[in-house]
Amino acid sequence: MFTENEMKRITQLSKQMEEAQTILPEILEILYEHKLFKVFAPNALGGLELSLIDGLKTFQQAGVIDGNVGWAVTIGSGGNMFIPLFNEKVCESYFIHKEAVIAGSGKFGVAKKGNGGYFIAGQWKYCSGADYATLFTMNCRVEGNDEIVTCSVPREMVEVIPDWNAFGLKATSSHSMKVENVFVKEEETFKFGSFQNKYELPVHSFPFMTFSEASFFSLCLGLTENLMHEAKTTLERKKEQLTLERYKVVKDKWTFFYEKEKNIEQQFYPLVSDLWEKHKKGSELQEDELTHFTAFCKEQSGELLQSAHILMRYFGMEAIMEKSPLNRAWRNLCTASQHAMLTP
Repeated sequence: MFTENEMKRITQLSKQMEEAQTILPEILEILYEHKLFKVFAPNALGGLELSLIDGLKTFQQAGVIDGNVGWAVTIGSGGNMFIPLFNEKVCESYFIHKEAVIAGSGKFGVAKKGNGGYFIAGQWKYCSGADYATLFTMNCRVEGNDEIVTCSVPREMVEVIPDWNAFGLKATSSHSMKVENVFVKEEETFKFGSFQNKYELPVHSFPFMTFSEASFFSLCLGLTENLMHEAKTTLERKKEQLTLERYKVVKDKWTFFYEKEKNIEQQFYPLVSDLWEKHKKGSELQEDELTHFTAFCKEQSGELLQSAHILMRYFGMEAIMEKSPLNRAWRNLCTASQHAMLTP
């Protein structure tokens, strides 16, 4: 996915990104060049056209390198799921250029029916990628009938409110957006399940909630691996300062949790692969299958987080120093695990 030099550079800039509280332009260029905001976009629109499983592994790998980059890639590519929902010409204009990124929110604003479209207003929280998004999407309730319409608004018509102040994933620019009396044409709206163009891939008809759960869980696997890497690096650096007995205690604990994470990963991919293969064959996924998958993601993300908390107890003061890579990795995992798709 990345070259050795690119991975090294991203790691070098991790601290700087967190301090700047945004993905740096140099990193954005790397993501654009590797089409990592277009994981599930078709080749015809400049995308990678990956399968669901390959896309999930991409999210995990990005998270291993840096939590903020992993989140940016996961959220940015999640917007690819809207591609077949747009009017064809609108879709092409939105997605063809390499910097195309959607930021959005599932919260609700207000829409008033107008001639050929809607006048919309509202404020929406947690729009990850707001600093560099080229398009914003938002849900609105139509005045008078409570119909839900999902609108798309170009960047220049949106006010970004810089209010993302979480203790982890600080560089994801997950700010609020605001629009006031903006007119959105009918062809710039869409509805889930209503495909309007030729750009549909198999992943686009996969159940959206299950897609989201799988995406965030695969990212959490990567963030856990990132934390385990930083923990091992810290332990080896401090080895000479520890008694042999203490070193062995911490190393054994690290090994236990590393094997636990790998065991969870080995359960996850066959589970989601089974759903994916059934979907590709045209089989309708059963409610009990999807419910089981939801439960797995929620329960096992809790296990990953709990393991991280226990492991951090063995690293003393360095674990709580905000500028340490170990602390940053831990905070990023804690923050990602709070997403509604993964919480109990």
